Amino acid sequence: NIGELLGPALEVRVGGVLEEIDETSLSTPKRFRANINSGKICLGQAPEAGCIPLPISGEGLFDGVYLGQRLRIGQNLNGGGARVVQVKIA
Repeated sequence: NIGELLGPALEVRVGGVLEEIDETSLSTPKRFRANINSGKICLGQAPEAGCIPLPISGEGLFDGVYLGQRLRIGQNLNGGGARVVQVKIA
């Protein structure tokens, strides 16, 4: 996942694995587990942009409140309850 800080001039990039807790459930909210294994902060969006590694790793749980083709709205369950809105660009 990529999050923008200061617009596209500064990005936080996080890598890991996302898995459904119950693959048989087709209703929302749908629970997911995110296993984060890397992170970095980057100047700009280009793949060759200068990046600094972040000391981030661990497991997070969140509910997918709305899951569409291009839009995903979730709520963090073990990090304070923050709401997350993600839009697929490409």
